[in-house]
Amino acid sequence: MADSYKIGQERAADGTASLLRIDGELDITARDDLHDAIVAALGHGDVTVDLGGATFIDSEALGALIDGYNAAQAGSARFRVINAQGLVARVLEVSGALDLFGG
Repeated sequence: MADSYKIGQERAADGTASLLRIDGELDITARDDLHDAIVAALGHGDVTVDLGGATFIDSEALGALIDGYNAAQAGSARFRVINAQGLVARVLEVSGALDLFGG
């Protein structure tokens, strides 16, 4: 994992859902880690990605979120992205991903 971002995970007490807390800049260097964290969390059920601490997102990291959404849909899990702010919210809005993620 790079120094420019952090991916934290919390699991619900019953183990059926996960919350991924993202901090920092999500660029091409974060893509694989973000993708892997989402896929691993989906193995336990529903996933919520909290972007409240994210300060930047590029198309590669956005692609990882979309891949996660698609994997959740294929596995009948719920996938949400919450708390996007500033530039991150703008990228999600302009790309149409905000509607896709239920944000």
